[in-house]
Order: sequence, then structure tokens, then C-alpha cells
Amino acid sequence: MGVVSERLRCCVCGGSTDGAEDYVLVELTAQCSDARQWLGAHAEHLNSVLAEGFSVEVHQI
Repeated sequence: MGVVSERLRCCVCGGSTDGAEDYVLVELTAQCSDARQWLGAHAEHLNSVLAEGFSVEVHQI
């Protein structure tokens, strides 16, 4: 899960992701900086706001 030690709230709905089977963790970086931002989301919610042609799939490992 990267440097995030606990589940984050869904960045789309603001709801809890505890126990969600479709939880995804997204890392954002900037080319001109070492800054990193982590976002948690329900995959279904993230898919609802992504541009056409982009989608998130959850694979259990």
C-alpha cells in the first residue's frame, strides 16, 4: 500500500473505505517536484469521474 499505513476515505464520496472490496489507492506525483499525494477511493466511484477511455480494475492479490 505504499507509504500509507491505513485506508483513506473515498476521495469521491467522502465515505469510509473500511472493509470495501473495491478500495484503490492512487498516488499522484508532479514531474517538477518530489511531492507525492495519496488518494483513496472506491473503484466504482473513481470510475464514475474518470474521463472516457480510463477505468480502474481491482485485482485481489
